[in-house]
Formats: sequence, C-alpha cells, structure tokens
Amino acid sequence: MGAASGRVDALVFMGGMIAGIWVFAEAYAWLAGFVWSGELGSVTFADLLGIPFWVLAGLVVAMALGMFWLIRKLERPMVGGK
Repeated sequence: MGAASGRVDALVFMGGMIAGIWVFAEAYAWLAGFVWSGELGSVTFADLLGIPFWVLAGLVVAMALGMFWLIRKLERPMVGGK
C-alpha cells in the first residue's frame, strides 16, 4: 500500500527486500553446504531446549504479558498519562 502511494520508506523497504533476495540467490551455491548442514528433521524449539511444549508456550505468554506491562509503564510518562 505504501509503495503504491509512492511513500519513500516503503519503496526503500521493497528495494532492500528485493536486493536481499537477489544477494541470497546469487550466494546460494556458496552457502548451500551451510544452509543444509544442520538438517535435524522434524525438531521443534521445545525439543532443542529439552522442555515440554506447554512449558515453552507458558514462557512465551509470560514474556509477552511482561512486555505489554513494561511498555504500558514506560509509555505513560512519555505521553503525559498518570
């Protein structure tokens, strides 16, 4: 939407995205060994950490709630709230 309306930041973002895709495509032959070197099959983040999925899900929810609380606390003094 931003690029269609001519916004410079959106055009720069799209240019960077296209440049990144192009650089990766050109470098893929050189990077292929690294990209596929860690193929672990069907492994989840919880498996890598060695904890049950529900514990990881609870930690993610707790981190999100903590960040919402922190942002709310920091935002009030900046916008003149109580």
